[in-house]
Amino acid sequence: MQFFKREVIQSLFYEQLSECIEERLGEYSPRSRVLPIPDHDEYDVDYQFDAGPRPLYLFGVKDNDKARLSTISCLEFQRRRLPFKSVMVHQDFEAGLSRRDCVRITSAADKQFTSFDDFRENGAQFLERERAA
Repeated sequence: MQFFKREVIQSLFYEQLSECIEERLGEYSPRSRVLPIPDHDEYDVDYQFDAGPRPLYLFGVKDNDKARLSTISCLEFQRRRLPFKSVMVHQDFEAGLSRRDCVRITSAADKQFTSFDDFRENGAQFLERERAA
């Protein structure tokens, strides 16, 4: 039964992230499923916020696969010299990712929230600081 509860909670991560963004961060006009490189849908961004001098690209990261896709996208945006700042919101950074994926995503990301609870508590404050920069 405990395993089933954990699986249900994990499957709700993206829905919870979406609800949190809609309810708490609407003033920052989030846009979902953004393609910073036109005609390259393999480099999509979960949410874009225009809260500062450059767009913030937010990625929800639930597992190793999403960590790798997010890392690849950020590195491609950097390679193309796009002006942006990346934000990773992890379901559970320590338990959800392999050590190698932790290292890779840490090298590529500008800001990471190590858990959804961390983002829920501190995400608005972070965006406010970015807007003031």
